[in-house]
Amino acid sequence: MFLKFNQKIVLVLSLMGLITLIVMGVVILPSNSALALSNCACVTSEAQPQIGQSTRSSGNFSTQGCTTSLKWELPDGINVDIIQDVSGGRDRGWYNVSNDTTKQNPNQRSLYIGNPKGANKPFQVCALNID
Repeated sequence: MFLKFNQKIVLVLSLMGLITLIVMGVVILPSNSALALSNCACVTSEAQPQIGQSTRSSGNFSTQGCTTSLKWELPDGINVDIIQDVSGGRDRGWYNVSNDTTKQNPNQRSLYIGNPKGANKPFQVCALNID
């Protein structure tokens, strides 16, 4: 079993009732470490809308079954819209999402990335569970 203890990774061994701690190395973690967050969903977005689309730059993804709040992770300097694909209706979304933006989980399937700003090549967008 591995434990984080005072910024060190420790291996805990139990042998015949005796507990031995072996320091594996010092790990420096930022205060908002992504290691502490789990992925809800990730999708790759193009740097511009897809051919034939006015806003859509990614395929669909889902945030159903994830936590109530999500932290969005994408490259610094890029802003996107998170849009729900509404069949037969007007798509709706969460606008101007950038790295470390926290939003309530839309808890929907058929979401996509749209209107990327600041990108010049494909990039990944991830929604991280935070509560």
